Amino acid sequence: MTCIEATRQSDSRHSHKRERGIALITVMLILALVSILAVSSLESTMRDQQVAGVQMRNRVAFQAAEAGLATALISVTGSNTPSLASGSIGVVGDYPVGQPSYQLDPKVGTPVENLGAQPAPGMSLNIDGNGPKFQLQLWRIHVEGSEPRGMNSRVEAATAALWGS
Repeated sequence: MTCIEATRQSDSRHSHKRERGIALITVMLILALVSILAVSSLESTMRDQQVAGVQMRNRVAFQAAEAGLATALISVTGSNTPSLASGSIGVVGDYPVGQPSYQLDPKVGTPVENLGAQPAPGMSLNIDGNGPKFQLQLWRIHVEGSEPRGMNSRVEAATAALWGS
């Protein structure tokens, strides 16, 4: 074996080692990129789940406020002030953390506001000055719904009751 042949054989060995080193580095870079993509996908999924949870709790609080408002609207009769006692909705076992609740909105100075009465157009049976006079009594009602973990929702509604004297 000549000196040139020995050098070529040695260069061939070094060339194979370099190729294996470059292949290893390439595989490591690809593995790092795939790992970064996987971690970012997991983080994105976790954020989506958190947002969905907050939206669900917000809907539960809103539904509790709507239930409270419906309860208050049932008590609207004539010129009597509507009332609403604090309450909760659902069955105890339906909610794992606790029941949603409603109450008159404590952040509003007058949660049940009398907007006054006005004649009901076309509803007067007044014949010769005698007979009942009908009026619309207007009310504004503010209700707050609460979800057990602390999410709140506020609802405001204006309503009227027809009554006669």
